[in-house]
Amino acid sequence: MCFQGSRVALSQEGGVAEVERAGVSQGTGPAFLAVGGTLKLVDVRVQGHEYGLTTNGARVSVRGFTSEHATRAGLGLTTTTGLLEDVVVKDAGTYGALQLTNSDLEVRRFRLEGSREYGVVAVQGRLRLRDGRILGVSTADGIAGDGLHLRQVEADVATVTVQDAKGTCVLAAQRARVVLRDARLLACGLAALSVDSKATVDARNIEALDAGESVLLAIEEGQLRVEALTSKDARGPLVSADCEGQTRVRLRQVDAGHTRGLDAPCVQVEAETGPRAP
Repeated sequence: MCFQGSRVALSQEGGVAEVERAGVSQGTGPAFLAVGGTLKLVDVRVQGHEYGLTTNGARVSVRGFTSEHATRAGLGLTTTTGLLEDVVVKDAGTYGALQLTNSDLEVRRFRLEGSREYGVVAVQGRLRLRDGRILGVSTADGIAGDGLHLRQVEADVATVTVQDAKGTCVLAAQRARVVLRDARLLACGLAALSVDSKATVDARNIEALDAGESVLLAIEEGQLRVEALTSKDARGPLVSADCEGQTRVRLRQVDAGHTRGLDAPCVQVEAETGPRAP
């Protein structure tokens, strides 16, 4: 099935729709639009369009979805529930590869590459991410761009790699509650892992390589707990914290090339830090 030149390939309001093995290209609006109802997409590829998929108040099941060169976001989902599997988004616009608002979603096996502004931006709701890669996130001016940007959301993230984000690889803000496991955060421009504005992050088994201004950043009463952190080739401090109000950083089992920032009054170290003995 091929849709070419249509402003919208499928517009759904309520009901149930299913699309399998489809290609969509040369359109201007969202390729797939669902308001309410249930939408199932299997083996779908979208070239261009404003969004590959956008929904509001819908239930979705997506398996095998590729969006390239969306002008806004690869997928923009609002008040939506469901499961996304085997998702690829390349060169998405300024709304992010995945733009998720007040939704309850699980995303498995994903690759987000070359996004502007954000790899994943999630605001409110719940999110579970498993087995994914986010590569090359940068604003047009090359000075910002977050891999995971999580605000006011409950997020459970495991087995992800974020690489070459010009801003922060993982950012939690505005009272977000984030659990992060088994993550590789590589060449992060501002920080590998950042928490602010009363958000909390509980992280374990984190590898941070070639971090820029900081490996860990905690400000504005953000609270960060990290167990089993490996940091190598960092150019800035291991920890940067403003230590205002309830800002806290707690570390356990750290293998790092240096320990700059650990003497801050709001930083607590529960195990030996520094390079491990050979």
